[in-house]
Amino acid sequence: MERRDFLKGSGGLSAYLIVGGSLLSVRQAEAATGLPIAALQASLDPKKDKLLRHGDKASTGFDTSYNARTQISPQVRVVAASAASVGATIRWATDNGIGFAIRSGGHSYEGFSQSPDLVIDVRGMTAIKLSADKKSVSIGSGASLGSAYGKLAPSDLAIPAGTCFPVGVAGHSLGGGFGLLGRPFGLACDSILSMEVIDAAGKILNVSEQENPDLFWALRGGGNGSFGVVTNFNFRTSAVNMVAKFAITWNKPVAQGVKIVRAWQEWLEDLSPSITCTLHLTKGKGGLMTLHVAGLSVASETRLRVELKRLQTLAGPAETLSTSTMTFDKAANIFNGGGPDTAFMKGKSDYVTDPMSDQGILTLLDGLQKSPVAIAALCDSYGGAINKVASDATAFVHRGNTRYSIQYVKEWPSASASAANIVAMRTLYASMRPFVSGGCYVNYCDLDLGDGYAKAYWGGNLPRLTNLKAQFDPKNIFRHAQSVPLS
Repeated sequence: MERRDFLKGSGGLSAYLIVGGSLLSVRQAEAATGLPIAALQASLDPKKDKLLRHGDKASTGFDTSYNARTQISPQVRVVAASAASVGATIRWATDNGIGFAIRSGGHSYEGFSQSPDLVIDVRGMTAIKLSADKKSVSIGSGASLGSAYGKLAPSDLAIPAGTCFPVGVAGHSLGGGFGLLGRPFGLACDSILSMEVIDAAGKILNVSEQENPDLFWALRGGGNGSFGVVTNFNFRTSAVNMVAKFAITWNKPVAQGVKIVRAWQEWLEDLSPSITCTLHLTKGKGGLMTLHVAGLSVASETRLRVELKRLQTLAGPAETLSTSTMTFDKAANIFNGGGPDTAFMKGKSDYVTDPMSDQGILTLLDGLQKSPVAIAALCDSYGGAINKVASDATAFVHRGNTRYSIQYVKEWPSASASAANIVAMRTLYASMRPFVSGGCYVNYCDLDLGDGYAKAYWGGNLPRLTNLKAQFDPKNIFRHAQSVPLS
């Protein structure tokens, strides 16, 4: 009989911690980590939960996150399979004064889903279940956007969320959640009907408009890691089968590029809410700028072509233009793009509430063109259903007169290039300060914002958020470098 089989048969397994297939005594694990692991292990489900220690083979696959620049590994990771296990882990952490992070997809730009001590990992809760009437869908907080889309596609349904399939539903939706169904259906947070949440005491709460409505308000746009751990979402579904996908591109000198961006802004003013798009601005070849608009329409391809003709009337003829009708599932897979699972990267963001001046556009394009590294600026169109929701109806404040957001993003292959790339990003970002609103998107978190991060993320909703933080988490159990402050 193998030693492990013997221990299982004799009940001796309770005295051990199985980490990635190796058998370690709890005493050894506690000595290695300095943490009271025996008590934690006793509170978890040995058949469903995973208790992983740094350095073991099993932990390696769970440690990897999108931004390699911020990569750290915890001493202990609990991959929880239930709300009860999350609650037990929170109580263990608070009883022992252990800080922790909450991990779902692991795409926090600044590594806020990582901790050197403990990570509460919700990827053990990935169940997705469509209601009998198909009007709502229950999604475990460990599920990815791609898995949610895949589950809903056979029923010609979707939730309005982002295009990067590996991103976690939880973090994405709690920060707002922009995607290419945004203008017809709103942000991801606008489709949340209810949530199961574990609070600072480790208790399970039902959160909706009817139960704990203040917390429901805060969690829709307040970002991840400030009020509790969401273990399950119930989303309203949106009927979407066939969509019209489009892409249109110009390669022009900077001066002509200014005209095209100005035209795109003007085009957005009267754009049908059936269309959502992103303007991609990158340095092209031969001193040119590449200006590429891509998106989706939930209306007909014929109506889409009318809108694109209007855009070219304003901007001038494009070098390339394509439209095609396909299922949303196919379009989502195309926009997913299949980028790297992990990369060294830096992201920043802005919101534009008044049409950007020609000087502002010139500063942006000239900065991209002259940057020593190739930075991308992605301008996401707001309006439509996003802006029909009042700015104070949820914690997500960037609605009303918001025209579009700008994401500045750069990836690079190795740590040795980090300093140069970050300096280039900061230089471009600084040059844009006179031309933008000062608001930023919490899902594109940026430590360079310093003490001003909370105002940039939540604007006029910040006072209510801080009051609710004091109410629901007065000891600041849920915290990271840019969580909602107590005051």
